[in-house]
Amino acid sequence: METKLTEQNYWVSVQGNTNLNLPDNNPVKVWIENNFNFSEINNCIEIGCFPGRYLTIFGNQGIEVNGLDFIPEVESLKSAFENSNYLTGSFINADFTNYTPQEKYDCVVSFGFIEHFINWDIILEKHIDYVKENGYIILEVPNFRGFFQRLPRYLFDFQNYKRHNVKSMDLEKWKKILIENNFDIVNAEYFGGYELWNENNNKNRFFLKTKLITEKLFLKIKRLLYPNVSNHKSFSSYMGIIAKKNV
Repeated sequence: METKLTEQNYWVSVQGNTNLNLPDNNPVKVWIENNFNFSEINNCIEIGCFPGRYLTIFGNQGIEVNGLDFIPEVESLKSAFENSNYLTGSFINADFTNYTPQEKYDCVVSFGFIEHFINWDIILEKHIDYVKENGYIILEVPNFRGFFQRLPRYLFDFQNYKRHNVKSMDLEKWKKILIENNFDIVNAEYFGGYELWNENNNKNRFFLKTKLITEKLFLKIKRLLYPNVSNHKSFSSYMGIIAKKNV
């Protein structure tokens, strides 16, 4: 049974070219830097790494960067990182769902990856095959499950919404799977505040006005229900977990 909710040609079209630029205020970057001790690892691999920008979080700390992606252009990342003076390992062009890792790493990461699969739990567990003893897993996905994120996307960005498995967006289930596989949870939280992004380029004036009014209404309701709350599973833009493997 096909487990992917997206196809290779979709990712080739949306990811474009190699890109090693990640703003300092990127929410995922800030979350990792605030909760992870980079000194405990020497190398890492990102699953679904193209176009490369998230690996710079680790490369900027002097950590060897590696990657795996089914986009053929992933092999160009090695020279791109080397030309930018990053410590570089291997960049593998393969389908993660049927690839057997040839080595293990100090840290295995993926960002916006597991939620694009029906059998997301198996995909999460497959990350474990890449982790060394005492190594780490870092996972992040957008939080489409929360009500204040889910309904606007369902109404105004449905095609993009369908590419995501909202059942995967459950931190408690992530923790359960990792604990059952001998991991200690370092950090698990919703973060990034309330932000709505979408891929719908509909320029119809009525559509855009309705969308704007709806989003403003949701923002007012959210402020009423959660005053002075920066993050919550019902509205935060992202969710992530950091876990360490026991020997």
